[in-house]
Amino acid sequence: MVVLAATNRPDVLDPALLRPGRFDRHVTLNLPDKKARRAILDIHGRGLPLDTTVDLDQVAAGTPGFSGADLKNLLNEAAISAARKGNASISLFDTEEARDKIMMGTVRTLAIQPNEKRRLAVHEAGHTAVAFHTAEADPVYKVTVIPRGRALGGTHALPENERHVLPENYLRSQLSVLLAGRAAEKHFLGTVSSGAEDDIHRATDLARSMVSRWGMDPEIGPIDLRNTEESPFLGRKIAQPVAFADDTAGQVDQAVMAILQEADARAHGLIEQHQDRIAILIARLETEETLDAAAIRDCLDPGNVTPLRKPIRNGKGEVGS
Repeated sequence: MVVLAATNRPDVLDPALLRPGRFDRHVTLNLPDKKARRAILDIHGRGLPLDTTVDLDQVAAGTPGFSGADLKNLLNEAAISAARKGNASISLFDTEEARDKIMMGTVRTLAIQPNEKRRLAVHEAGHTAVAFHTAEADPVYKVTVIPRGRALGGTHALPENERHVLPENYLRSQLSVLLAGRAAEKHFLGTVSSGAEDDIHRATDLARSMVSRWGMDPEIGPIDLRNTEESPFLGRKIAQPVAFADDTAGQVDQAVMAILQEADARAHGLIEQHQDRIAILIARLETEETLDAAAIRDCLDPGNVTPLRKPIRNGKGEVGS
């Protein structure tokens, strides 16, 4: 008799179940890497009429963090997209549109007023410009003010390599990019809006992790100062005894605020420095609604002064809302 069992929460299993002799082999399955994703795409791509423009190596490189089911869904969505257009084969555009749909949601039709559209263009142009001019940030491959899923627009970056550890300079650059939309609104429109809510939330969580989990504040140092845990059964935070003093919690708050203020100042500085080119990006984004990497570069660096970074076409790098 052979017994197989699987769980995605091994930390909550009864210890008696994990004693020697109960299960002889424990196999940990992580999300597939690029080579594994390529093999999975080969399996699900059998029998599909793929156009010569579709490079499965490129698709595999552009989908880090995708599970096998996600990859199957991507090819299914690409096939549906091609069928709806009456095409006999699946094109590269179909696979990229399918990836965007899985990552960001379906395109929504909303009646956006001109003043709101301008604010969206300013917000996303801020994200795009700061990412473009920050060497440590991931290269931007697309910016749009077309609503998808729950977002009204988005700036989408592609890591040059799959990251397994996050250096401090990279994290600080991410904070500046996250806060750049709000900074652009303040610079070009004179006011800020609720559109930065998700950016601020994500930036705050990231800065707090830098201080309380990863020891990236020189004053506080390498100490774990998290004060909540996830409920393994309810999937939400539950109250836990606080293992450090109130003064220490105050120091953490001050350190988080300092990191965020520094990132905000850096974003404002870059926007002010490149405001003329960003204004061109805003105008073009209002008109065309979606710009790819080449169009972004044409707006922000028409003389090609900035060395071109060639990102792998991968995902999970969304910034902005």
